[in-house]
Amino acid sequence: MKYELNFRNNIGSDQELLDDLKRVAHKLGTDNLVTREYDEHGKYSSTTIRHRFGQWNSALEKAGLRIIFIPIISEKKLFQNLEEVWIKLGTQPKRRDMKQPLSKYTERGYVRKFGTWRKALEAFVEYINSGTDANEQSQFEENNIQPSSKEEIVYKHRTKRWPSERLKVQVLMRDGNKCRLCGTIVSDKNLHFDHIKPWSKGGETTLENLQVLCDTHNLAKGDLEYEDIEKVTN
Repeated sequence: MKYELNFRNNIGSDQELLDDLKRVAHKLGTDNLVTREYDEHGKYSSTTIRHRFGQWNSALEKAGLRIIFIPIISEKKLFQNLEEVWIKLGTQPKRRDMKQPLSKYTERGYVRKFGTWRKALEAFVEYINSGTDANEQSQFEENNIQPSSKEEIVYKHRTKRWPSERLKVQVLMRDGNKCRLCGTIVSDKNLHFDHIKPWSKGGETTLENLQVLCDTHNLAKGDLEYEDIEKVTN
């Protein structure tokens, strides 16, 4: 006896799918239907219906049900959200990560905008690696840096001290979610973006001068250079 693959309820005709949509809507007493409700009560899956009719709303319309209004999310907001999720995780988000409370928007919002999750990530990486550096200081900011004491050496930085969200993601893309000194996997709770050459000694907030550190090594390092941090932590 040959083994046959078992596909759960995915061979219905177009009419059978539409009839089941109407059945579930009638059962729930609604004239529109969200995918979560259908997956709980339907004979088929919402994924099967979307694939058959192209979009969920197209299936609802053909079934004579009211289509669901889907708010348009701008590309900028989608990218800003993805920045936040990437930094919280310390690594590249997966489809399953795109849900609350970690993410404001589900992966469907990205698929709706870019076609596929992969294309959304590709567009995001292109966005991260292009454009102006948000850490560049204005001339006004630079000229208004004042020393706290007469003995303190004042460096005129061309960048802001704290890295932008875009720059943080660039560092994570390069270093991954591991401390560069001990290899510990880091996440939102113990992730630090460290200036390799300390800010207080003239180090700039640039991709080349930033690194991922765990909280232990970042606190131990402080304003020390590499040769000094090794003495402290060993």
